[in-house]
Amino acid sequence: MPITTEDAAAPPPKTDSGRTVPYPGTPDGEVFHYTPDEAASFLPWSALQLKRKAYRREIPFNDGAKRVTFTGRDIREISEMTAVRPLAETAQLRSG
Repeated sequence: MPITTEDAAAPPPKTDSGRTVPYPGTPDGEVFHYTPDEAASFLPWSALQLKRKAYRREIPFNDGAKRVTFTGRDIREISEMTAVRPLAETAQLRSG
């Protein structure tokens, strides 16, 4: 998940609990543990869907202290997994 210059200049968002949440692509976000609610703001799924996918081992996550959390690395990996890419045939037709 690339961070634009505008994102880097903006202050990190705050959650309902008042906790400051760094962006996943920043150095602080690499090792920050996001709750499913916080991670859902960066991913195409709700917090409940993220929890369910984590319990089924469909997406990377951390389960330390018996709680599902996501690091910035996990969020970036999930984002890459869900990225839409062109079909190989479509790319070949366009180039040739």
